[in-house]
Amino acid sequence: MTLLPTFVAAEFRKAQASSPNQNCVRIARRDGWTAMWDDKRASDRITPTTVLPADELLLFTDEQFDAYQAGVRVGRVEAAPLTVTRRTDDMYVFRAATTQPVPDVELIFDQAELDAFHDGVRNREFDRG
Repeated sequence: MTLLPTFVAAEFRKAQASSPNQNCVRIARRDGWTAMWDDKRASDRITPTTVLPADELLLFTDEQFDAYQAGVRVGRVEAAPLTVTRRTDDMYVFRAATTQPVPDVELIFDQAELDAFHDGVRNREFDRG
């Protein structure tokens, strides 16, 4: 059994093109893992040292997340470990196509949030190191 790391709020960063006031896809990378979080879920109880609950995170190995990033950069994400589906209300649902510590976690973003995230991916803002 693989021991998964815990992630605290301060570890997450968003793309430079994101809104300065939350509402963003946030990424943290540590110990061979990449976590994705929706900062709209943050409340005033969240401090930089707050451990984020697993039911608010999508978790990927670094290799899986790097494969997603590579796909975004060339415009092909069909077989990616992260699926992004547009709903009828024009919101986008992020789901893991991989087994997760907590099943059925979904993160919901609007077009501007998705665009800012993909801009960060294309600009290598979420690369390891």
